[in-house]
Amino acid sequence: MEKNSIRKILHRLDLERRQLMRPKFLELGLTVGEGQPRILDCLLDRKELTQRELADLCMFDVTTMSRTLDKMEQAGLIQRNKNPVSRRSHLISLTEKGKEKGKQVREEFNWLDEMLQKGLAREELETLYRILEKIEKNLTDI
Repeated sequence: MEKNSIRKILHRLDLERRQLMRPKFLELGLTVGEGQPRILDCLLDRKELTQRELADLCMFDVTTMSRTLDKMEQAGLIQRNKNPVSRRSHLISLTEKGKEKGKQVREEFNWLDEMLQKGLAREELETLYRILEKIEKNLTDI
């Protein structure tokens, strides 16, 4: 087996995934590469989150998250409300427009999941999930 082949395969898969999803998200009017689709998806099932909670859930840096949230607020997708528990933080939630976009993003993510699983048996998927979880653990245990 070629050295670093897992890394190369994962990299190619990520590039292919991005290339496939990019036009879909652009069509929805979302800025690609800033995590807007993931943010909408994460907020869709939750009433409101602090910026820190949202960044952790989306696996983003808080600073990057702040700039993206500014753009999303200007686009009318999210709103920031004062956090009654902490004067130094805000609670972030989706606007009605954001909920609609979030539902559309969720549909695209579901479509992608279906495409990725096409032709794989349940046992193969379960094995793949276990392997990917081990790889993720290897990365997080560093």
